[in-house]
Amino acid sequence: GLAVSNGANFSPPMGEHETERRWQTFDLGVDWDAVKRVALPVLSKYTARSNGSFVKLTTFSIGWSYYSCDPEWGSLQASHLVLELEAELKAFDVRFVTLKGIVEVVPRKLNKGLIVKKVLRDISRTRPEPIDFILCLGDDISDEKMFTSVFSFIAEMGHEARASPDPPVVGRDGTLEPSPDWSQIQTKIKDPLY
Repeated sequence: GLAVSNGANFSPPMGEHETERRWQTFDLGVDWDAVKRVALPVLSKYTARSNGSFVKLTTFSIGWSYYSCDPEWGSLQASHLVLELEAELKAFDVRFVTLKGIVEVVPRKLNKGLIVKKVLRDISRTRPEPIDFILCLGDDISDEKMFTSVFSFIAEMGHEARASPDPPVVGRDGTLEPSPDWSQIQTKIKDPLY
């Protein structure tokens, strides 16, 4: 399978006879069109006053890049932008991610850990044998939720009643995917520490 935009959009592995990917998204409870209507005028104002900056729209994020701006001016504008966006978007369940040269608005619940846990749960439901090896790599602070999700998945094994559910999954056509059957999860791992 594939996942993009920090796991917001994903496609399960294609079957043998499938010729086209089936893309899905998590329903994170945010009216993203409404967020854009509020945020884009504010971002446009900061883009107009900061040479070299631009707005980047993805399915579940709105980014303002100031990487090509004067470093001091861009950093100053970014701090003011975050304050203004926080005030304008307080009615929405969003958070602000500030990385080197970019300010990003994303749904509060969106992180790479969501898709990692979904993949692990899906694999453990569909494979007859339990998962015996998990390799998770990352080099950024945004990857920390991935690592936490792997450990959380291992801790849930054998205690599915205490597991936190995945967010609802929506297909490209807008239909809600059925919830997973927890009874299908294989719960044994040889030694979860090594």
